[in-house]
Amino acid sequence: MAEHVTIAPGERVKVRLPWSEVCMHLGVAGRVMSVELVEGGCAVQLYDEDGDPYSFPILPGEAGFYRDVTGTPYAYPEQ
Repeated sequence: MAEHVTIAPGERVKVRLPWSEVCMHLGVAGRVMSVELVEGGCAVQLYDEDGDPYSFPILPGEAGFYRDVTGTPYAYPEQ
């Protein structure tokens, strides 16, 4: 299994988006996209291939982000 990486607000990483209801609704489930944890960590902004925001920010859990026991967000970026 891939190793998880701590993600700081404002940091962009590429992740394979999960098959969550929100990602399926947006038509991005299973796609690799650049994402950014929004300041405060309460949302994740998706970005298209040109680096432009894709739709609206979504909840971190819907974008495949998790929190460890200390509340620090992490994800499993694509290599």
